[in-house]
Amino acid sequence: MENKHKLLATESSQGQGVCPNNIVDRFSTLPDEIALHILSSLDFQGLTRVGAVSKRCYEFYLLTPSFCFDARHDNMKNKSIRMNCFDQFLLRRGNNKMHRFRSDLWLPKSLSCKVSQVMTWIDKAASCSVEVLVLRLNNVSKGMTGLPSSIFCCGSLRSLLVEMGEIFNVPSFPCPNNLQSLSLTCVRLTEGFSKWISSSCKCIREIKLNSVQAENITIASSSLESFTFDASSDLRCLKISGEKLESIHIKWRLYGPGSRSLHVCAPNLKYLKWKGDLLSQSHLGKLLSIERAELFLESWSDSVCDYHNTFELLCSICRVKTLILSDRTIQALFREGSMAAPLFDTSYLRIKTANLDNALVPAMVSLMRGMSNLNTLEIKSDPSLVFLKPKSCGFNGKYWKSQHLDFVNQLKEVTIQLSNGNNSWQLARFILEHAQNLKKMTIFYLPTKEHVIEKVSNSKKVSSATIDFHEKNWR
Repeated sequence: MENKHKLLATESSQGQGVCPNNIVDRFSTLPDEIALHILSSLDFQGLTRVGAVSKRCYEFYLLTPSFCFDARHDNMKNKSIRMNCFDQFLLRRGNNKMHRFRSDLWLPKSLSCKVSQVMTWIDKAASCSVEVLVLRLNNVSKGMTGLPSSIFCCGSLRSLLVEMGEIFNVPSFPCPNNLQSLSLTCVRLTEGFSKWISSSCKCIREIKLNSVQAENITIASSSLESFTFDASSDLRCLKISGEKLESIHIKWRLYGPGSRSLHVCAPNLKYLKWKGDLLSQSHLGKLLSIERAELFLESWSDSVCDYHNTFELLCSICRVKTLILSDRTIQALFREGSMAAPLFDTSYLRIKTANLDNALVPAMVSLMRGMSNLNTLEIKSDPSLVFLKPKSCGFNGKYWKSQHLDFVNQLKEVTIQLSNGNNSWQLARFILEHAQNLKKMTIFYLPTKEHVIEKVSNSKKVSSATIDFHEKNWR
């Protein structure tokens, strides 16, 4: 009888927000919005534990607007039990507002029958006016025919992230939505995907496609502002168009030979980053609003791409202010000939290279001839490749002077990471001796190149520029 009284007293204290041993349950006394914000950072297991603390915590448990169900690493028995518990949780919370729902789930073949349970969760999220939905559903293809149509018609949904290794089926009927952000990973896109984007997603602002499979992708949107494509893909054609597009990030690796094409129509594009293999066709149009471009292009086989459109690519970004290029991109451009690129608005140039070797210098000179307004130059080399020791000698001050580079008089700040041979420090000396408006030069050197400090310091500067030397550690 005494033990029964103690148990009732404990339950009563928990219901009143006081823990056993007279310890005050401060969490239960928090304002609703603060308590719910804290609980939103917990996964389902942690949320369940908090809900068992007191009556007040149980109320928070049912009202939590954001939660995560993560059962990737559970064994089959625990996974099944936890999925059933989650079913009960959704049933008990009713139609309380749901802000964010995330599910990370891996289902073995023995639990493929559980796929229907996951679909009911998504339906439930739609009925609770979910705003952010994150679905990482691996190995669920057995028995899965696609996401419920209710989620595509959910007017509250603003952000959808799907990773599931299966076809991303979209409704064949019109389903207007208010989706603003879409991220798809490891899915296969059907032909209806492009039509769904243009006809139903009138509010879409951001699209991310990672490791997707498709033969052709066309993204046409009047509201889209940012597009990302990152895949090693057998995609044949990628078309992107949008008046509000300001950012495009493409990382495209090819599986093998064949015609590949990129078509971009984005007159207001400000930022372009393109990394991967050169394509047989690339049409960017005139990007008159471009402010920053990063190009890291190469060909995995010279027999695949003839480099015929690389110069046209550079002409498309002729108004760019900040330009970042890899050494292979510059060398690809130089294969077109020694024609100067029309980059009169470029004020900042960064070159990323393994080494400023003899093959790169002429290509770099050809590029910089068209940069009469360049005032910031950075040349970053990779000291981890120092043991390759490519040929890096022969282009001294006399050579640089003979090139008549107009931009030298406009330079204000230069950063050079010294690499093998003499080419890099010879360039540094030339700039110091001819750049009349130079304000600062920063030089990074390896411990083995310490002797170069004296050679550069003895340059006959024509400006009052400061020279900062920094030793760069081995990687």
